[in-house]
Amino acid sequence: MKMSEASKLRAKWDNKPCNHPDLSKEYHLGAATGDYVCTTCGECGFGRDWVKREKDEAKS
Repeated sequence: MKMSEASKLRAKWDNKPCNHPDLSKEYHLGAATGDYVCTTCGECGFGRDWVKREKDEAKS
């Protein structure tokens, strides 16, 4: 997913809760950024497992 598409999704989603069920690689100018984007809400994080890491950190 392009970085600009993710930005539009985030604006549309308006910070509602999301469990990030599906992630896609993020691209900028045709190159992968290393981030993965939730295709539902547009939130992004570094690496394919960023959702799991965030959940684990919230538990501690």
